[in-house]
Amino acid sequence: MNTTVSRRSFLRAGGVAAAALAVPAPFSAALAAHHSTAQAIGVQLYTLRSLMEQDVQGTLAKVGEAGYKEVEFAGYFDKPLTDIRQWLKDSGLTAPSTHINTYNLENNFDAALEAAHVLGHKHMFLNWLAPEDRTLDRYKEIAETLNRSGEKARAAGVRLGHHNHEFEFEDLGGITGFGILATETDPANVQFELDVYWTKVANVDPITLFMAHPGRFPCIHVKDYAADGKMADVGDGIIDYKAIYEARDLGGIKHFFVERDDATDPVRTINRSFKALKQIVSG
Repeated sequence: MNTTVSRRSFLRAGGVAAAALAVPAPFSAALAAHHSTAQAIGVQLYTLRSLMEQDVQGTLAKVGEAGYKEVEFAGYFDKPLTDIRQWLKDSGLTAPSTHINTYNLENNFDAALEAAHVLGHKHMFLNWLAPEDRTLDRYKEIAETLNRSGEKARAAGVRLGHHNHEFEFEDLGGITGFGILATETDPANVQFELDVYWTKVANVDPITLFMAHPGRFPCIHVKDYAADGKMADVGDGIIDYKAIYEARDLGGIKHFFVERDDATDPVRTINRSFKALKQIVSG
């Protein structure tokens, strides 16, 4: 995002070398396989961060009123977790996923797991990597940490993973950051949350990623790509979300989180995006 500067301050996160995109033959027919039942539509609360800063309870109520059943957190705004749990219940929402930052991954992981337990998170995704973390050595270190913490999380009933932006797909000399994270982590312990917009920015095809790493994408971020390359509400851009939805079993997708990093009217965005995505998942 060119809202990446904003995202940095909010601690958000997120690849694959072309050479790493070899498609395993057994999965070439998987797109035609029987699909799972459509999952509830969620929203990544970073979209509504300006409202969350003012009123967490009221913002969650607005999300429920828009028709959403799930949310993904991007911070708890210093509110008691037990209060947030009650507000979720009052709004008819569950919170199957959250984002965590690099500091909490590397230095405060037990607290992140405890928050996941209180709020019912089943997934935690590393949200964003600072420029100094985008080197071969740091990607390897982060992969090792994800492996180690992912094993601990899985034992606690939570799945750990990484959320991408475009930079994970940049060439680092025959491999990418995503390539390192994908090949040097155990699929049993480390998953991925595909941000489809940033994947499009990087000119990487989501379904090709699903083929290369089947079943490793339990969550995706749904926002659209306008003709000029800017972010757009779902349905206002050129991304073929129907094709992605039809490939959900191949990717392992269980949760679809609407997001728009640069929403100027976030309530309008989540309402319009919900309606557009609802049409897609309803077939």
